[in-house]
Amino acid sequence: MEIHTFTLGSFGVSAYVVVEGGEALLVDAPQGSEQIVAFCEARSLVPRTLVNTHGHADHIHGNAMLKKRWPGMAIAVGAADAAMLESPLRNLSAVLMSWVKSPKADRLLADGDVVQVGAARFQVLATPGHTPGGISLYTPDGPGGRGAVFTGDALFAGGIGRTDFPGSSHKTLLESIRARLLALPPETAAYPGHGPATTVGEEAASNPWL
Repeated sequence: MEIHTFTLGSFGVSAYVVVEGGEALLVDAPQGSEQIVAFCEARSLVPRTLVNTHGHADHIHGNAMLKKRWPGMAIAVGAADAAMLESPLRNLSAVLMSWVKSPKADRLLADGDVVQVGAARFQVLATPGHTPGGISLYTPDGPGGRGAVFTGDALFAGGIGRTDFPGSSHKTLLESIRARLLALPPETAAYPGHGPATTVGEEAASNPWL
């Protein structure tokens, strides 16, 4: 498995292309996702699925462009965030006067669902708090033989997601992190929605918010 990181857009969103068995999985679609298209085309990859870790505009900005490029690609999002994709008010882009609208989700994800790329299986972990339908994706079989988890805006290196947005809950976010993310093996590599990668063990030991 290969995990390729792209830091894109004015909010510095970390988006990811997972390559396994000649197939690709996209995690989040910021402004500037043309770089993801260029990477995939150079590798002759046609993504089967784009997973939005949550419905805020900075993570879904490129959805429409990517769906136009690959019409057969499924857009997947946590069920409770589905309405945010098509609503600039709910995804908060209206606040910035950018009016981001994504195509409707093709797949609504719930805790315990599986997203597959090649032979790799990613388990959906419900991690609400930053948004009501925020999710993370976990596989025990990441690069280097250790687990990997995409945490979206739930958990960062040395931080956690903001909870001053409509639908956010600080209490719920902390519960999500402790129950779903810190319960993973400490060596698990954590790939957040902003900033550098970290590990579950490092955040359990030193994250000041936890």
